[in-house]
Amino acid sequence: MWHCAAMSRRNFVAVGPNSRKIGIVTSSYKRFVRKCRKKFDLQEEDIYFTLDDDTEVDEEYFEVLENGTNLYLKSREKKEKPSYSLYQLAEFLHKCLLNQPNLHEKVTEYLQKPEQSAVVLSLLARVAESSCSPSKKEDDLDWFKGLNTKFTTKESVMRNSAETRMRGYLEQVKKILLAGNIRTDSPCRNAVNFFKEHLSKSRYNADYFDRSAASEARLCDTNGLFECEGLYNEPACKDNHIINPYNTREARIVFSTWNLDHVIEKSRSILPHLRKALEGPRSDDVNLSYFHGLLFLHKCQQGKTETGNLKLVHIACHDKKPHVVRCDNSLVYKVNKNYVEDGNDTVDSSVSLSSHLQSGMITRQGLREKNRSRFNAVEDWSLGQKPLLGVTTRLGRKRVMKEFLEGKQKKARLVT
Repeated sequence: MWHCAAMSRRNFVAVGPNSRKIGIVTSSYKRFVRKCRKKFDLQEEDIYFTLDDDTEVDEEYFEVLENGTNLYLKSREKKEKPSYSLYQLAEFLHKCLLNQPNLHEKVTEYLQKPEQSAVVLSLLARVAESSCSPSKKEDDLDWFKGLNTKFTTKESVMRNSAETRMRGYLEQVKKILLAGNIRTDSPCRNAVNFFKEHLSKSRYNADYFDRSAASEARLCDTNGLFECEGLYNEPACKDNHIINPYNTREARIVFSTWNLDHVIEKSRSILPHLRKALEGPRSDDVNLSYFHGLLFLHKCQQGKTETGNLKLVHIACHDKKPHVVRCDNSLVYKVNKNYVEDGNDTVDSSVSLSSHLQSGMITRQGLREKNRSRFNAVEDWSLGQKPLLGVTTRLGRKRVMKEFLEGKQKKARLVT
């Protein structure tokens, strides 16, 4: 087993109540939280930290942040009293009816059937959450409170949120694969460059959270409504979690707690498997496209040769216990095309004699397939002193042998 070295001491800027800033030096996330509680006198509060775009920082994300990052301390709201919850429910229903006045009769009809109450609540939630909200900053200033002033549309904020998550995953990959003294031409560094190149082409999958993106690229509808995809081992969410972060500032903040969950776990399975393969004897054959899909692609956003692995889930559907699924060993390596069987004991024309010798595909008696006894004899060993370019079939070898023998006879005449 391999493990990363203990985290060295790092420094961050904690931004607390009233924008008070305190520099914190720490070696772990838990120590950072304890120090912030003490410095800001928040021993009893349920606190958490976010970046300037309200993306929540958990223990795993904390490990890949750069020194000097501003982390905003926030307190989770306490559970509301029943009376206030009823007031919120009444306001919620009122908003539903404003969006669709004709819904009143259907709701009344369904409420008379207790077994359909869940369907009613789900329907009401969709009506309230799917209403289209304005995009530009000047049309909804409250939504942009606390965000970087460079953002002028809601779509740009949400694209940045998706991109930030992908960059966080890439940093975790770099931390594992590039630990220690890694050569610039090593398989591990080549893998990191491969992931960076593909993420750059897809703009770090920013389309996932952009409601204006193409339907096959985004994870929401045209209004910005996202649906939870359920536990990693379930086909759908049993609790019908939905959210539209485009509607209100509060919804945007809550959406930062939703996760892109790796079905095959990143830390427990993917990265250990990837590093082991890259450090093994078949490092040049590692199927990086497969691992790219596992690390960065949504489960339903699959290419022809790539398999997605991410599910968008509500925090309650993010199972942090060990997942039972693992990497598919049959996909870890690319298909070796150096030797292709066509029924005639063929040898790939681009492979040299020396490589066949090393792989056991050729003997002093002739050519043969690896792990098979059947072979075609080569009468003169000197024929194999150069790459067997063009020698791919029995007929081909017969032709080359004929040309070789004719060349020997011609040479003999010249000597005479």
